[in-house]
Amino acid sequence: MSRGYEAKGSGPITIKDISARLNVSATSVHRALSGKEGVGEQLRRQILETAKEMGYEINYAASSIKRATRHIAAVLPENDGLYFDYIWNGFRAMAKEVKGLNIEIEEFSCQDEQKQYELLKQIADAGSEKYAGVVTFSYTRSPKVLLQLQRLVAQKVVTIVIDDELKEPEGLYCIPSNERVLGRVAGELIDLITPKTGILLVSEGRPDSKIHVNKIQSLIEYLEERESGLSVRIVRGYSSRHEKDHEICEAVKDTLKKHPDVVACYAMTASDNELMVKAVKDMGLMDRILIIGTDLSETTARLLRNGELKAIINQGAYMKGYTGLSILVDSIIKHIDPPQRVDCPIDIVLQNNLSFYEHSNQIKNGGRSNEKI
Repeated sequence: MSRGYEAKGSGPITIKDISARLNVSATSVHRALSGKEGVGEQLRRQILETAKEMGYEINYAASSIKRATRHIAAVLPENDGLYFDYIWNGFRAMAKEVKGLNIEIEEFSCQDEQKQYELLKQIADAGSEKYAGVVTFSYTRSPKVLLQLQRLVAQKVVTIVIDDELKEPEGLYCIPSNERVLGRVAGELIDLITPKTGILLVSEGRPDSKIHVNKIQSLIEYLEERESGLSVRIVRGYSSRHEKDHEICEAVKDTLKKHPDVVACYAMTASDNELMVKAVKDMGLMDRILIIGTDLSETTARLLRNGELKAIINQGAYMKGYTGLSILVDSIIKHIDPPQRVDCPIDIVLQNNLSFYEHSNQIKNGGRSNEKI
């Protein structure tokens, strides 16, 4: 057995066995299994598939001993225990699984699109001589951010974009938000569990976010298609800063005062969950208004357990982070070409299946790190 690979099963399979099966040279098999140049992509895939069929599992940890350190950069927002922090959690969970593969992960936090641009430019300036892969997030498709993504792809830096499906620049790998599906799922769930008539109160989110706009639009479209008796009222205002919380909470309460026939509230973003609950509680309406939350977190888990949220629509933040790094490792280390689009599941979390997510550690908030793994 060649060094750097280990056999599965009882047979002492060798590289020569694989080369004989395919009638190709042992050198070509070695190059394909090692991710080296000198073998075509189609033949490489055929060799990898045959090796797997014959019982080989490539020992990437052993192979990495001779390989230079590969640098991967993560450029993502953070937001105090909410959606983006759980993308980080999933990313870091995958990082623990690939320890020993001689990868160095560098974490960069951006609080807005300008900072994201500056960080991506810094990484693109360093280029493929330093970075093998990047995972980042889509805000509003700013042209100057897209230009940096184009530069990275042109340098053959494997680039993952979370929460968008960008057709340009060609060569990006995307983990889309599926916001239109999310909106329809919210509409279907709320239509099932609320009275046939009344008002559904929905928080607006960011008015410049295509994700938030499309979620609301698809929710409304679903209710209209179903000829639902629910009418939608939007509560304006969005901020990830706590100093704005009071204003948004008061806006929810003002709407509740003006519309006594509100039967349900939908906290459309993670930052609105506690604000919706507080407003309804302050108005003494918890006994007749159902509240649907967004995203699993320690906060929403507590609200769900206490019965203050009826359900949580989980957008898969943890799995997006986990999957993003997994794609990079598959491409950079294992030389497996992933699909251009990878979807993560959308979950409806209720009291009775909450323990599943708690046991899998998907709702624990972790700390930031910058380590070689």
